[in-house]
Amino acid sequence: MYNAERYIELVEQLLAENLKPITEWNECCSSNSLLLRHDIDFSVEYAHNLALVEKSMGVISTYFFMLSSNLYNVFSQRNQSLIQDIVSMGHRISVHFDPTVYPSLESFLIEKMAFERLFNVEIEIVSIHRPGPFLDHNNVSLEGISQTYHDRYFRDMKYISDSGGRDVFPFVSQYLKDRQNKGLHLLIHPIWWMKKSHSPTETLNSWKRENTEFLTSEIRFNCKTYLD
Repeated sequence: MYNAERYIELVEQLLAENLKPITEWNECCSSNSLLLRHDIDFSVEYAHNLALVEKSMGVISTYFFMLSSNLYNVFSQRNQSLIQDIVSMGHRISVHFDPTVYPSLESFLIEKMAFERLFNVEIEIVSIHRPGPFLDHNNVSLEGISQTYHDRYFRDMKYISDSGGRDVFPFVSQYLKDRQNKGLHLLIHPIWWMKKSHSPTETLNSWKRENTEFLTSEIRFNCKTYLD
């Protein structure tokens, strides 16, 4: 399966084909544009680890964090620090928005305002979590903010995703053989690349074990009467 070394191999292959990583989504895109996008569904720490890998390569990308996640909290002291460090490396950050959490899309403004104030950034692009309905109406904006499934990113560019742990290498190879004058929009979830494993299930079980240990330590830290 995947690991950090394989990610380096993947990105180096793209750079060798004269693709240029960019984070200015509103100024995109040329036939040589490479939008490296990371939706953070599981772990801020894994995102930070991937950002370090990219920094070592001199590569920039965009990290999208979910404020409504049940699996991590961007407001925690540690996660704030990790996300701020990602910004300090030169990467862009924004919101990974789950529209099913709210009664209307107008509620996006709540998350936008909170995220901008927390990290002192201005949001110009947003990634939608589980975007099924948006793919049929993919030029819908969120309160005037562009989203990653607009035609200019999803149809005018070649879009490839590793969602569910899918192997992206065959799709990238096919794209490089016949680029059709299109740039590349590559969605990479850090969860699949930061640990060596043989399957998506093995990767997720490894992450689950890590977080069981973390939860135990947090319970112990917050409640002295806890005996495990």
